[in-house]
Amino acid sequence: MWAKHGMMQRVECMKIVSMNRTHLSAVANLEEECFAHPWSENSLEDYLNNPSAYFFVALTETCEVAGYIGTYIVCDEAYITNVAVTEKSRRGGIGRELVSHAADNAERNDASFISLEVRLSNTPAVSLYKSLGFESDGIRPNFYRDPDEDALIMTKRFK
Repeated sequence: MWAKHGMMQRVECMKIVSMNRTHLSAVANLEEECFAHPWSENSLEDYLNNPSAYFFVALTETCEVAGYIGTYIVCDEAYITNVAVTEKSRRGGIGRELVSHAADNAERNDASFISLEVRLSNTPAVSLYKSLGFESDGIRPNFYRDPDEDALIMTKRFK
């Protein structure tokens, strides 16, 4: 069971696995669903060949992609590139599990921190990251487009 704002909500047979080629089309579709400037399937495939990249998908019991997270680790620094959950799977703890999994992976790979950017207006995501131990670390002016918006930099330190 995964937590949902103090309540428990069951996510049946959900598992998080490393992204592979069989997930590329579904993840590209999820990018289209969630982002104004989505990554292409080819861009996502490039990360499969990058030894610094760690991409994970959350799969349903029928092996459908319900969400994904992209990260990369360089030296001892980890960065989250994207987090996305299908509309029908939101508010069920999948985003929390993906971010937790990515942070655990970064710590296991000797990162001293993991960081991300989030829209200032995305208060649910900011609250989620804070609840997972991320702290505000500054602002990136005009980071986002469509609509234009500043990003809040959030970081979770391990060491």
